Amino acid sequence: MATLEFGYWKIRGLGAVCRMILEYKEVQFEDKQYADGDAWFKGRKPELLAKNPLANLPYLVDGDKVVCQTNSIMNYLGEKFKMCGTDEEAKLKNNQLLCEIYDVRNGMIDLVYPFKQVTRNKEEFEALAIKKVEDPPFAKFEAWLNFYKTDFFCGAEPVTCDFHIWEMLDQHEMLAKKMGKPSILDKFPKCHEFYKRFRALPTLQKYFASDSYKLDVNNQLGGAWFY
Repeated sequence: MATLEFGYWKIRGLGAVCRMILEYKEVQFEDKQYADGDAWFKGRKPELLAKNPLANLPYLVDGDKVVCQTNSIMNYLGEKFKMCGTDEEAKLKNNQLLCEIYDVRNGMIDLVYPFKQVTRNKEEFEALAIKKVEDPPFAKFEAWLNFYKTDFFCGAEPVTCDFHIWEMLDQHEMLAKKMGKPSILDKFPKCHEFYKRFRALPTLQKYFASDSYKLDVNNQLGGAWFY
């Protein structure tokens, strides 16, 4: 099998989710982490535009295929490595959860980047950050786990949505710590169990010990208040 190429900024951001999926499946891949705009906009992007007019970060190169957009990459990897769900019902659940957790991510992006005009200064960021960690956006996910009573969100084994949900739980935990607030997981016992279960997955231990897990979660170059 040819080595896959995954590209994203040199932060966790959206990249962490796909990196974790690849590490979980023990896939050989080239992890292209772009530290500045020139390396991407003047280097790799023009090459990828010749193969896909939607070329953007993140991207995945698999042979002659160039896949862009986060959920499309996750669906592609899910199909390739049988991580979309074991049947049609599980696949439908996975797709719903991928969309739901993306709403949570968008809320975090609105909070941490001043160019979004939600938190235009540090004082606005701190006020809204405290509100977010005191009332975290995971009640629906807690209700889901209570309803379906599964170890992971779509069954007994992780599928692609689990990786994004875990990443956002982890980022909100980090934000709570930054703001001097208690763990958000105390409010969501089922999500807390999931968080610990996922964190203990054997093939992810290499990732959690790596520099990739230690990257900033958001981009300081973009002015992020929380990174």
